Amino acid sequence: MPSSTLPPVLSARAPAEPGEGHAREIPRPKHRRTPTLPAVLPLVSDRPGGPSGGRVVVLGLAPGGLPVAAKVAETLDAPLDATVVRQLNVPGYDRPVGAITDGDPPLFDRESLKVLGVTPAEVGESVKRERTKVHRREAIYRGGRAPLCLQGRTVVLASDGLTDALTARTAVRALRGEHLGRLVLAAPLCDARFADELRRDVDGLACLHQPLFAHAIGPFYGEFHEVTDREAAVLLRGHGPRAAVG
Repeated sequence: MPSSTLPPVLSARAPAEPGEGHAREIPRPKHRRTPTLPAVLPLVSDRPGGPSGGRVVVLGLAPGGLPVAAKVAETLDAPLDATVVRQLNVPGYDRPVGAITDGDPPLFDRESLKVLGVTPAEVGESVKRERTKVHRREAIYRGGRAPLCLQGRTVVLASDGLTDALTARTAVRALRGEHLGRLVLAAPLCDARFADELRRDVDGLACLHQPLFAHAIGPFYGEFHEVTDREAAVLLRGHGPRAAVG
């Protein structure tokens, strides 16, 4: 794809080296729907700059990753779906101690549990509460549609920013159970402290900027707002009830 068709902030730079720069030194995407397309395309195309060949499915790490995922799916002419992950928190502690998807057991941050002196069993109520929220959001987003078939596909899991490893790793673990062909994790930015860890878990990591200590996503965007459940559902409906075809 010619770089002239991409937003200037994305076409102007190659992916950053780990540890490059701080938030104020990095060009800010113009809005949260700006994807990391130059880094994604070589990892999913049949040839550099070529079509996806109908084997790609794009998943948004919902809700925030869906605007990014929608643009990637549009460019690749690929079906779009959502992956919902909820973080597990302990009152009074700002760092998540775990994360959970629909059917898998929670993935815990053992270091955080140790610091707090908390066992996984003591987070049981949080697990029940957040799993219920996962089910509710999936129902809202899909509107009764079945999840896309991922078996044998190249899956692009898109996020609006990877500021911790826990959420993405929880989603990746769940997706690996779907017997994918390949799994590419894509985001406009990824905290450099977690890039190597995440890269080991997937077949490709597509990330344009890798700043150190990216504690929040908002400061990296010129325009940023939380994606509502309604907006997420509209994005998915906008791509239609499409199925991945063989």
